[in-house]
Amino acid sequence: MILIYLLKVSACTLVFFATYQFLLSKLTFFKLNRLYLLSALFFSFLIPALTIENKKEVVVQKQALITQVAYAEGEISEKDFDGTSTTLNHPIDWNQTFTILYSFIAAGLMVRTLWSIGHVSFSIRRNISSKVGPLLYVPADSAIKNCSFLNKIIVDESLEEREKQLVISHETAHVDQAHAIDKLLINFIVCILWFNPIIYFWRNAIAHNHEFLADEAVLKSADRSLYASLLLNLATPATHLIVNSFSKLPLKNRITMMYKKPNSNLSRLLYFLVVPVVLLCSLAFVNRKEIIVQRNVDEARQSVLTLTGFQDKFYKTSIVLDPNAKPAFKAADMVLVLDAGHGGKDAASVALDGQLEKDMNLRAVKILQQEAIKRGIKVRLTRSSDEFVSLRDRLPLQAATAFISIHHNATAKGAPVVFRGIEVYVSKLNRNIKNAEELGAGILSKLKQANGIAVQDSLKNASLLLLRESKTPAVLIELGNITDQKSLDFLKQEANLRKISNLILDGFVSFSKRGC
Repeated sequence: MILIYLLKVSACTLVFFATYQFLLSKLTFFKLNRLYLLSALFFSFLIPALTIENKKEVVVQKQALITQVAYAEGEISEKDFDGTSTTLNHPIDWNQTFTILYSFIAAGLMVRTLWSIGHVSFSIRRNISSKVGPLLYVPADSAIKNCSFLNKIIVDESLEEREKQLVISHETAHVDQAHAIDKLLINFIVCILWFNPIIYFWRNAIAHNHEFLADEAVLKSADRSLYASLLLNLATPATHLIVNSFSKLPLKNRITMMYKKPNSNLSRLLYFLVVPVVLLCSLAFVNRKEIIVQRNVDEARQSVLTLTGFQDKFYKTSIVLDPNAKPAFKAADMVLVLDAGHGGKDAASVALDGQLEKDMNLRAVKILQQEAIKRGIKVRLTRSSDEFVSLRDRLPLQAATAFISIHHNATAKGAPVVFRGIEVYVSKLNRNIKNAEELGAGILSKLKQANGIAVQDSLKNASLLLLRESKTPAVLIELGNITDQKSLDFLKQEANLRKISNLILDGFVSFSKRGC
């Protein structure tokens, strides 16, 4: 995810820098250009970090639970992972590999930048011949001279007095306008976006703008020709990126700007074009999350689902209640136990893109948990992280309304794919199979409203420990086949998982409210 975010940041920097280069870089409003370059960096990082939630209400015709339960052919088996099997040969997780490589290079660049700061500071201290306040005088043979570093001004003591004053005036402008902060900021951002070529042009643009600002301050009291001549005489290659040098090559742009006629105030209107650029980046790179809210309606009247279930011992009562009478039994909150299959040393199957089933199961369960909490449903998880939990330890011990185990199907390499979509399993060996059938059938009836992925027409039977021995009505849901590309593409989309989650919850709520 971090790599996707940084790629979006890089795309934003491309748009903002192109705007600067083609519209603003030739203008003589240097303070405004500095403000643009810094604020555009801020927005480049901010916009991809924002998420807009779009709530969409879908009204569907209320459907009764499936009254006749049918079973599809085929069963699945299980083996409680005991850690004695050989190590699985998983495909390379390229996302993780690139993340590690990126982090290693970024960390190395950070260390190099910090080392450069320390090296410059040490070199300056070693070469100081005299000091007057923030002014540090160094010999002519010093490698670092005629520049400013943080709040210090380093001047070549061999210069003539008039030349010294021009250098000091120029570097004082850098110090007074806190250009060192910009320097440090952009150098650390370069370490973060080291793979983005635009950020290096951006660093140069900030450095050039600093020089334009300092030159502007000097020329308020100095002779233009004399100052330009001194720049040429003292020109040196740019060797230290964290200092502001008095005269570093190339000088063409600086001298051009010194002799350029200031732009008219009307040209400031060009900066208003930044607004649509920000809006464009926002539309293109802000994250969007679609939240589907389903509301069931009867044919005669609308009815909104309530969030109150009833204690398990009253599920099969035949009492006919008078709506005006005192309740015959106590209302109880709905409690849903969610199980993310596998985990820890039990990685289970591997998707076509290298994702492990255990991770996909946990991701789906957490999304299902989020959607359940929005409805006021109490949720308990058998695992909330990548940990190994034995099958028996997953069985609900406390009272609960239902138990749902989430998995993803997979097909062995070379074997034909039997089914690509969603399947719902129960166990006929469970003593309370009727309750499990009602839960599974209700969820299955809702899942049939899903678009974009196939749904098995009937329940499937499986002699699995979780389904067989659970005292709570239990089902196992295979969300799709992760060794089928179409199914995997569907499951990788968070919006699709949230739609499926809400359909599962619709079936769960209907089961919890069924005839008492």
